[in-house]
Amino acid sequence: MITNIFLAALPSHDNRMTIAQKILACETRRSPLAKIQWTHTQDFHLTLGFIPNVEENDLRKIALDLSSVSQNAPFMANVEEIKIYGTAIVLRCEPYHRFLSIHKKMNQKLHEGSLNRYQFDVKKRYDAHMTIGRIRNVKALNPLHMQQLLSLIQEQFRGYSFLIQQGALMRRIAENAVPSYQTIQLYRFTG
Repeated sequence: MITNIFLAALPSHDNRMTIAQKILACETRRSPLAKIQWTHTQDFHLTLGFIPNVEENDLRKIALDLSSVSQNAPFMANVEEIKIYGTAIVLRCEPYHRFLSIHKKMNQKLHEGSLNRYQFDVKKRYDAHMTIGRIRNVKALNPLHMQQLLSLIQEQFRGYSFLIQQGALMRRIAENAVPSYQTIQLYRFTG
């Protein structure tokens, strides 16, 4: 069986709770015209690298190959930009160089460990981001509604910083209509 997996950086537990509170503040003030499916608290993550078409039998080996991600020290992530990308409500985070360094190092480990069989998807420019929700009726909203929604979210998240203490190898649980994720392996940052 084939699956898609990804490497992620995870906010600390306390920061996940704070993000959830900020989302609740957005939810209570949003226009009823916008139908939003917010990301569940346990699923908050920054995507560091996407690995398509992985054989289930290779998951354990990949998890071990990427274990050196734990050599990274915990660090602060800063929300640099809040945007709506298609239907996704996204927090783009810095420090870019830190996320990119992890991305490159882990892609090299993945490439070497799988004997060139797997690597991170590189179709688009790398961008560390967290999807905090999806707009379910984006076509029904006019530009003013979209701007009001974006302003509301920016009000909560502009300038927000949170602690990254661990990474994870994860996959989306495809059976669910609402995105939810399964953790394959956790990597506590100790460097």
